[in-house]
Amino acid sequence: MKKNIFILEDKSPLNKKINTNKNKKKYISFPYISFLFISSLLILNLYYTIKLFIYLRNRDIKFLSSEKELDKNFYKYHREEGKEKENKNIKINNIKKSINFNDIENTDLNILNIIENKIKDIVELTLEEQKFFHGLIRTIKPKKIVEIGVSSGGSAVLILNAIKDIENARLFSIDKLNYCYRNKTKKPGYLVEEKFPELMNKWTLYIGTLTSQVIETIGNDIDFAFIDTMHITPGEMLDWLMVLPFLKEEAIVVFHDTYVLYNSQLYINTKTITSNNQLFCYVRGELILPQYGNKIFNRNIGALKLAPEQKNYYYQYFLALAIQWEYMPSISDIKFMRDFFMKYYGQKYVDIFDEALEKNKIYLDNYKK
Repeated sequence: MKKNIFILEDKSPLNKKINTNKNKKKYISFPYISFLFISSLLILNLYYTIKLFIYLRNRDIKFLSSEKELDKNFYKYHREEGKEKENKNIKINNIKKSINFNDIENTDLNILNIIENKIKDIVELTLEEQKFFHGLIRTIKPKKIVEIGVSSGGSAVLILNAIKDIENARLFSIDKLNYCYRNKTKKPGYLVEEKFPELMNKWTLYIGTLTSQVIETIGNDIDFAFIDTMHITPGEMLDWLMVLPFLKEEAIVVFHDTYVLYNSQLYINTKTITSNNQLFCYVRGELILPQYGNKIFNRNIGALKLAPEQKNYYYQYFLALAIQWEYMPSISDIKFMRDFFMKYYGQKYVDIFDEALEKNKIYLDNYKK
């Protein structure tokens, strides 16, 4: 006979508590494990974050230390380089000795002082520029000087005064205009004839002509050149190419208005007046700089002793004609220059000149109207 078995539920408080705890244990087991796992991740993350922070901090300290060392070496190098430049002499072949140009502005000032009162209001160079220019000539004592760009003749007066006691020294001045651009009733160079006629015996003046049309008459072995003409492209760039084949090896070339954009309110509205600055930057040679003032761009004049073998740089000089032009030379001037370039440089360079003409003609026709 089957026995009926009844299982009675124990509803005593003690048993109920035990059952509740069992259920509770089962209920919290998964969240507890999740909590432990997430906590472990957070701890690991914090550990590696702190470790990374320490690493980066140590790296930055090392970097800053090395940077300070580099800065220290950098400034030490430039201080030494500056001292070297201060004591650096430039060898000038025509006088067969090396010269330190640091105090050039004070060279033979007694000669300049004699004419200073007569020229101070008419020369287009500041007193500091006059001292540098005069001192350069008195130091080098060149025999054959070419000046391109005459204007009223102030710079010609300075040159002629500086060479008046130098035997066989002569100045050849060239100006494209038949009149002085500042006073159209006067011809270029009129100050020499009017105020210093005693200096004219060492002077030859060509006006109304390109450099290429008279440079052969002047001849080779020019040991000093002064270029100071248009100040807009391609002005001085073409002047440079027209005088270059006739310069003596390692001749001295002086450029004025190298930073005219920053030194004259007269030119403030003119777009591009940087041709002399560009020439001063790309012509190959050893710089001779004035020492007056504490700002480089305020020194609006400078010189170069040309590097040997200038033929090695012809290509770069012609490529500079790619710089956008501010005006187009006349058809007749282009023909004279093209023939000159063919004779003294050759077809390869004439091709560059022709392409520069073509590109700039398009530019001027389309964008400069």
